[in-house]
Amino acid sequence: MDVHLITTDQTSFELLETINGALNVTSVIVPANRRHTRKVARVVKMAECRQIPVFVHHLRSRFSRDLPPACAAICWLYSQIICEQDLARYPMGILNMHGGKLPQYRGASVLQWAIINGESECGVSWHRLIREVDAGPIYVEGRIPITPESTDYELRQAMILEAMDLFPKAWRRFLQSESTRVPDILEGKVWPQRTPLDSCIKDELTEKELRDFVRAQCEPWPRPFVVSGNSRVEIDRVVSEYEPGAIPYQTSDGRKTYLVPVDD
Repeated sequence: MDVHLITTDQTSFELLETINGALNVTSVIVPANRRHTRKVARVVKMAECRQIPVFVHHLRSRFSRDLPPACAAICWLYSQIICEQDLARYPMGILNMHGGKLPQYRGASVLQWAIINGESECGVSWHRLIREVDAGPIYVEGRIPITPESTDYELRQAMILEAMDLFPKAWRRFLQSESTRVPDILEGKVWPQRTPLDSCIKDELTEKELRDFVRAQCEPWPRPFVVSGNSRVEIDRVVSEYEPGAIPYQTSDGRKTYLVPVDD
């Protein structure tokens, strides 16, 4: 079957291998705002090595008119909104992987939000894209435990592995239009994309809130930071005992903790 691959991550090619070459990718679509990042550059290089044409999707714009035909598309680790006209161009639709429970965690940065909110698990959902954000029919779902030590990076890696395991079943159900349920969007919300300014550590957090916040903001995303004097200090971790160079932080529940700066 001819499909388009809409992605920002090189693991998308590993994903396709989970169903033993049943898909013929006629084009790869990447977002314009990340076109020159190392991450997307790797996607482009891998597509070129496979002699697959690459098309750039500009924010709030339609896909290129030069795209070759395809029955369906697979959307993998892609956060840019796809317009209704492009949703309608595929007879079978677009199958999307979303790294969050639905409908509780629709939208962007949901792994980080789940950690910051103190959740004990996060979701992996394969669903069909529709006009409303992350509201289409769900074909298969998984769960990943969030331990007190889990970082966003670690959860992302676990999410990718879980999503790959679920993909063959999701694809089969997608082809047969056998969804398990449609999320009730009134029971959840759309979370906003986190920005670098959202990494600022606020005052009066509890110890748990502080630790959750810091581990949700690990590399390669913007690190958590505090303003000390006139300087912005990026924070690596939270400790209970003083370490040289650590910055004291009094939590709202009366715990004295220390913020350890990133080691330059």
